[in-house]
Amino acid sequence: MLDASPIIEERRSTLNGQVIVIKYSKGKFIGKGGFARVYEFTNLDTKKISAAKVVPKSSLVKTRAKQKLMSEIRIHRALDHNHVVKFDHFFEDSEYV
Repeated sequence: MLDASPIIEERRSTLNGQVIVIKYSKGKFIGKGGFARVYEFTNLDTKKISAAKVVPKSSLVKTRAKQKLMSEIRIHRALDHNHVVKFDHFFEDSEYV
């Protein structure tokens, strides 16, 4: 019997301080890069499927690595091109960004 897909929880705070929990099902492995792995994530409420780049915080211990990740996020967020995957948002928990 196969195990169910892991559930990932994103916690967002609203302007009035309320915490909203968004749950994703972590699906198939898509690929990997220098310090991250990409998985298919499905929003359990909307059923929207996205690609999620998962970076272990343990790989971000050096300041330079953190700066590189934040720079990559800034650049990707600013891109708008038909041949580049659209950046939606990022979140983190105690172990991953």
